[in-house]
Amino acid sequence: MRPRDNRFNTPAEMLVRLVFASRFIFFCVSLVLSLFAFHHGSPIYALKALVFFAAMIASHVWLKRGNKLAECERALEAMFSGETSDDEEGLEALLSRREALEEKRGTPGFDPWAVQALRREISDYVKTHPESTRRFDGR
Repeated sequence: MRPRDNRFNTPAEMLVRLVFASRFIFFCVSLVLSLFAFHHGSPIYALKALVFFAAMIASHVWLKRGNKLAECERALEAMFSGETSDDEEGLEALLSRREALEEKRGTPGFDPWAVQALRREISDYVKTHPESTRRFDGR
């Protein structure tokens, strides 16, 4: 079993994410069931819609009491805004510096030792910031 090196790997955080996402699912299901109840005139569908709506409210209250609602909303906004973290920006800066040095290869001003030092710096950075490679890993 691997060590839990950050808070995103904990089961508690995954439960919070699941409850946050389920709020939207509960709302959609309750809306569809309400439409079915209205269309068919069935009290069973209306009761089911109320149960799902109550589950949505309960999950919202649970997140709010645990002070996790604002954190989840910020994470959702950050995910869709396209912002990059400082770790990713640091790695991108190092990679762009390496690319600029590699473009000088073959010219009189090329310094192979500078490229080697920068490669070592990138390697050290990736070892100390493993989460910065997720954009390049496809995760």
